[in-house]
Amino acid sequence: MDRLLKRRSNTYYYISIVYVITTLLIGLSIQNGLVIFLAWNMILATVVYGLSEILVYMYEKKVSLWILIVILFLWILFFPNSIYILTDFIHIQNYQFFESYPNFYHLSLTEWLVFMELVIGALYAAKLGIASIIKLEMILKRTIKRYYFMGLSILFILSSFGIFIGRFFRLNSWNIFDLFRQIGTIFSHGTFLLGFVAIFFVIHWVVYFIFSFNEQNIYNKNKDTLEEKI
Repeated sequence: MDRLLKRRSNTYYYISIVYVITTLLIGLSIQNGLVIFLAWNMILATVVYGLSEILVYMYEKKVSLWILIVILFLWILFFPNSIYILTDFIHIQNYQFFESYPNFYHLSLTEWLVFMELVIGALYAAKLGIASIIKLEMILKRTIKRYYFMGLSILFILSSFGIFIGRFFRLNSWNIFDLFRQIGTIFSHGTFLLGFVAIFFVIHWVVYFIFSFNEQNIYNKNKDTLEEKI
């Protein structure tokens, strides 16, 4: 089972590499900045899953609590990147799918290539984010026990806020210190900010329920073995 889990983890990285390379080639061939940038977003989403694997490995090795806290903090900081690509669908408005709505279509493959890259990227990045949560599920349930789903809710609220500042203020996960300098401006968007966070909070939960069950079945089969090791 350990070998199966390792093979599955490696598959995630292989798929990410294929997506990044393919996206770069397509983006360069059609000279499309959005498609090229999707490759970078996928790298960030893959980092989220990578951090979860590092955290589990360190936890099993019983390293210092402070090291675990630092890695967990980095994972929380980068987690919004796994859902962020969903917001890139707003760029679809820049592409011409219709000659005259609703009956006459603009028959161009370029637009549909961009659409393909967006759909695959958004779905797979979200999959990586939820897979990282399930990867950490055993640790989180042992730590916060019956507050697990409350903890997920807090994570999804923080992630939704992170997506907001990433989309509208163009701040990355490593720009945390710039965040404090713009905090007043960010919260000046009161009603819209609350509404946006609420919308993406719901999206997070929907994505979680869509992608989590298959992952849980696989990891739960090996749960007892992992707990014995710890």
